[in-house]
Amino acid sequence: MSKLKNGTYQGSGTGNRGKITVSVTVKDDRITNVNIDNQNETDGISTAALQKAPELITNYQSYNIDAVTGATVSFQAVQKAVQNALTKAGDDSTFDKPIDLRNTVEETDDTDYRYLDSATLKFEDSTDVLIVGAGASGLSAAIAARQAGANALVLEYASSYMLSDMTLSGGYYNAGGGTSLQRKQGIEDSKENWDNYLKAVGQGFEDDMMRETIVEHGAEDYEWLVKDVGVNFLEVQMIGNEMAMKDYATPAARSHLTAEKSGVGLSRPLFKKASKLGTKFIFNVTAQSLITNKTGRVIGVHTNKGNYRGKNIIVATAGFSRNKNLLKSFAPDFAVGESYGSIRQNGDGIIMGTEIGAKLSDMWMPIASSIGTQSGDNVCIGPICAAWKYPYIWLGKDGKRHFREDMYFEEGSKHIAALPGGYVWLVFDQRMADENPGAFSAPAASPRLKREVEDGYFKKADTIEDLAKQTDLDPEVLNATINKWNTDSENGQDSEFGRENVLGTLKAPYYAAKMAPSTPDTAGGLTINSHTQVLDNRDKIIPGFYAAGSTTGGWRGMTYPGCGMGITNAIVFGRLAGEEAAKSILDANSGASQHETTTDASTGASHHVNA
Repeated sequence: MSKLKNGTYQGSGTGNRGKITVSVTVKDDRITNVNIDNQNETDGISTAALQKAPELITNYQSYNIDAVTGATVSFQAVQKAVQNALTKAGDDSTFDKPIDLRNTVEETDDTDYRYLDSATLKFEDSTDVLIVGAGASGLSAAIAARQAGANALVLEYASSYMLSDMTLSGGYYNAGGGTSLQRKQGIEDSKENWDNYLKAVGQGFEDDMMRETIVEHGAEDYEWLVKDVGVNFLEVQMIGNEMAMKDYATPAARSHLTAEKSGVGLSRPLFKKASKLGTKFIFNVTAQSLITNKTGRVIGVHTNKGNYRGKNIIVATAGFSRNKNLLKSFAPDFAVGESYGSIRQNGDGIIMGTEIGAKLSDMWMPIASSIGTQSGDNVCIGPICAAWKYPYIWLGKDGKRHFREDMYFEEGSKHIAALPGGYVWLVFDQRMADENPGAFSAPAASPRLKREVEDGYFKKADTIEDLAKQTDLDPEVLNATINKWNTDSENGQDSEFGRENVLGTLKAPYYAAKMAPSTPDTAGGLTINSHTQVLDNRDKIIPGFYAAGSTTGGWRGMTYPGCGMGITNAIVFGRLAGEEAAKSILDANSGASQHETTTDASTGASHHVNA
């Protein structure tokens, strides 16, 4: 006798952006279909989870599934919605069997995968260029390798390419030197001017070779993204430290914003292009060790799903902002808070590299000391970039301003960290909510911040007293602070801290959001040469081993240059890695002499030696 009544039933669960409603069809005590009827989750970041959940629930006949989706709240909301729907069918316990699909590490596997006889190993698949990571650098490498004529296979930790820092980003690509969009907007810039700016903000902490490579190829790769990959850019903005460095380089806008105003505008066309070219992708696989042969050449990757072989290996696995142990060792200031980077920020590629002797660079450096806070899986609130452009104020837990808000965000994060509690309340009004919602989050917030307020990420109040209650600030102090700011704004002068930009009065309704120093990624990692080959601790090449993106170190200096530079680094060196890895294979296949490269670590200069 059937426990459940045949039919289609509706249920709902609460996601990041409100209710998710599903329809579940039951027949003969089996789930035959799950359909998501309505949802308002963030496009791109939650897409993979929402697509995967119905399929997994139907395939495994259970809603009690533990999987790596990168959008946990959205995934769990679908699970809850299905459970609620099944209760209407009679008995939801029929489908609550625990299913664990996480990328768990094989604790019993203590095999040393170094210096092995490859003939003794079983490989699940083999390819020319094996790439670990499907973010900005990994996808760029795959496209470049295929365009050069080599086969490419990408292994990705997450369930989708949509779960990278690129997708989570605000959708900026940073390039100077006179891109077509710069010229269209009448922005005068040159490679020399851009290089002068990067040297000024770098203060000598950046690797010269990496800086010069970015300057040489950054604008060229922008045109590649537009004409070949199909990325649509909307405008160029100045979101860096250009004004403060005007004595060293002529200020120029270089942050190119996608039409989507989010990283989805980059990740989708890159994945589409790589797929169209024939790149093979395997998701939900965790790389655990690099496999080397008896001579020390990297020949493959050991994963939780077996071994994969490549003639050349490119590691593009992001940084380590979610690895507390590595942060405590190398960047303890960022071990206290939470990263708002992707779930891929585990440092896997860096760890695998060090296990075979790879040299590390700049492990103490974040990708950007920015300002924001993550509330849920897909909302990074806080104007983490353009902090000086808008009329708002930052208040400490005492309800007072403590410094000018129009400083560069890396400087702002240091000041905020020094305050009691290490956070500020961002206070603004309806004008900013109406006119500039895109300044608040990555991806862009909802129109007029409606969903963010409903979900509790932002506080909204019609009076200062109510705002004080919601933020736990002293109402008298808050009232005095806002009145003082309004008076100074009307007089056109910040009498407390000398803020110069965008003085503007604040009027009801008021908004507030708590912000703290944070970082989406790290900027330290494996050391590479000008061919993106990974070096060992004696600055010698590790054969067959390439790396790109935030898995590498050396590309940024003391101060983050501006919004989109992390993406630029990933795409420039990812594309270069794909080209170089493919070229060495094709040269070998054609009988041409293979090239090994030794690098002078102090200059980054390289020379070719016939092997």
